[in-house]
Amino acid sequence: MSNTLTVTVVTPEGTAYEGEAVHVVVPAFDGEMSFYPLHAPLVGVLGYGELRVARPDGVTEYFYLAGGVVQVADNEVSILAEAVMPAAALNIADANKALAEALASHATGDVEIDIRAAQTEDARARLRAAHAATERGQLTPDEILDLPVE
Repeated sequence: MSNTLTVTVVTPEGTAYEGEAVHVVVPAFDGEMSFYPLHAPLVGVLGYGELRVARPDGVTEYFYLAGGVVQVADNEVSILAEAVMPAAALNIADANKALAEALASHATGDVEIDIRAAQTEDARARLRAAHAATERGQLTPDEILDLPVE
């Protein structure tokens, strides 16, 4: 009986993360899902938000995840994601700009409305993840350079 999960995150570009975890939280399309060792088998649809991987050494890794699917079986969490990036790589200013652009776009047909809604949801989730990373002290290199010198 194992007390860890094997986590694999794959994007169209390749493997974004592989490692062991004691706890994993993924952004589902309608909230968050949390997995511990011995979780029942599950397949779920992912949304936009923060992926958290709590490693056995006590360190939690944070990522921004944009859509995909998750499968849990036999202490393995397999995530097929549209896009993944370290949360510390997010920039609040860029996320605000993306949100403003998404909200300002004009959509008249059903397809355009769906695209605008997805872009807005993505930008809002990036903004939340960027703020959370900043609160944890995970600043991007540009944000570090912008800090006031004391």
